[in-house]
Amino acid sequence: MRWAIFVIISALMVGCSSKLPSVNEKKKAEKVPEKIISRDEALGTLPCFKCHSYQKFSGQPVKGIFSHQIHTKTGYHCNQCHDFKGHKHITVNRDLCGNCHGIGMISFNKTVMPSRFNHEAHAGKFGCRECHPNVFLMKAGTAHITMKDIDSGIYCGACHNGKKAFASSECTQCHEMKKFEKEFVYKVDGIGNVVFSHKFHTAAFSCNDCHTEIFAMKKTQGKMKMDDINNGKYCGACHNGNVASPASDCGKCHKS
Repeated sequence: MRWAIFVIISALMVGCSSKLPSVNEKKKAEKVPEKIISRDEALGTLPCFKCHSYQKFSGQPVKGIFSHQIHTKTGYHCNQCHDFKGHKHITVNRDLCGNCHGIGMISFNKTVMPSRFNHEAHAGKFGCRECHPNVFLMKAGTAHITMKDIDSGIYCGACHNGKKAFASSECTQCHEMKKFEKEFVYKVDGIGNVVFSHKFHTAAFSCNDCHTEIFAMKKTQGKMKMDDINNGKYCGACHNGNVASPASDCGKCHKS
C-alpha cells in the first residue's frame, strides 16, 4: 500500500515539474518582441525622424543628384516616397517623380539627327531609379550623348544593346529620318561633284550596314579620297564590282 502511494506521488511530481518553465523559457517570455511599424502606422502617427537622425540624409544638393534636403524642407514626408515593410525593407515607389513632375516627351534638336525620347513610357515601365542617377543625372544638359557613347553601352546604350531592348543601330526607332531623304552633294574640284542619294541606299540597306563601321555618324566632306575608296574603304566597301558598281565607273557618282 505504501509503495503504491509513493508511485502515485512521484508521478504527480514529475508531471508538475514538466509543466514548470525552464530558465531559458522564462527569458524568452520576458523578452518583448520587436515592434514592427507598418507603413500606415508610420504615415499616420510616427514621423521617421522622430527616431532617425535627419542629418544622415541632409547633404547639400549636388548638381544632377537627388536631394533629400530639398524635398523634406518642402514638406514631403518619407512615406510619400518610400514603401515601408518593417525596417528591413524600404523601397522607392515606382515612377514616383511622375506624381509631381509631368515629363512626357523630350526632344533632342541640337544634333545632326534630331530625336525624341518618350520619358513617360519609360518611367511607367521601369520606374525612376532604373535610370537615375546611375545612367542619367537628374539635370538637363549634364549628358552630352554621342552615338559612340551609346554604341559603347553608355547612356541609352546601357539598355539598347539588342538584348535588354532594341539595338542602338535601329536608327529609325528614335530618329526622324525625313531630313535625310535627300541627295547629299560632296564638292570635288575638276572631275565634278559627287551626288549621294541617302534615300536610295536606306531603302536597300539597313542603317548598321554602313554605320558606324564604314561611316562615322558625322560629315565626311574632304575626308574620302579615291585612293581609299579604291582600297575598299568608305564607298569602296560595297562599290567593288561585286556588291555594287565598281568605283572606276566614275559617271555613277560624279556629276558635271
